[in-house]
Amino acid sequence: MGIPHDLVEHDKVEHYLIMAGKAMAISGGMLFIALIAMSLVSIIGRKLGFGSVNGDIELMQAGTAVAATAFLPYCTLLGEHIKVDFFTENMRDSLKRPIDGVAEVLFAIVSGILVWRTILSAIATYESQEVTTLVSLPLWIPTALLVPGLFLMAVCAIYRAYAHFHPTKNIPGAHK
Repeated sequence: MGIPHDLVEHDKVEHYLIMAGKAMAISGGMLFIALIAMSLVSIIGRKLGFGSVNGDIELMQAGTAVAATAFLPYCTLLGEHIKVDFFTENMRDSLKRPIDGVAEVLFAIVSGILVWRTILSAIATYESQEVTTLVSLPLWIPTALLVPGLFLMAVCAIYRAYAHFHPTKNIPGAHK
């Protein structure tokens, strides 16, 4: 725990993954700031008697999901997801790398399943024309906006798995 470390690029692929991950994280942060501003306008307007932003809770729910998903690729590159490394933290690197590599492969598989199922969910909500109650926001839009973050997270997990299985390769986000 502590202050997050910076990623140091080791090759061109990692460079582009870091750039894409940072861009997504910044866009997620900007979306969070916009949601906070909307929430403040809604709360202050309600307290001053002007009324709240129509559908503010619906917009907050959809926007928060999209913004949070935008942080996942960068977190994956940093290797900062919640993980249980109690048993492997003091292992030799020659034992730890393959175990962590298997964990990254499993994470990539789960990420791929999330991408696949989220795409299917977006298609289903598009076909059913499901919308939110107050502002009639089509639900397929925020659902589809989850896909880029999930997809890039899967790509980053695949890259980290690749790095773990190649002893000469530096692991992105590794603490040295």
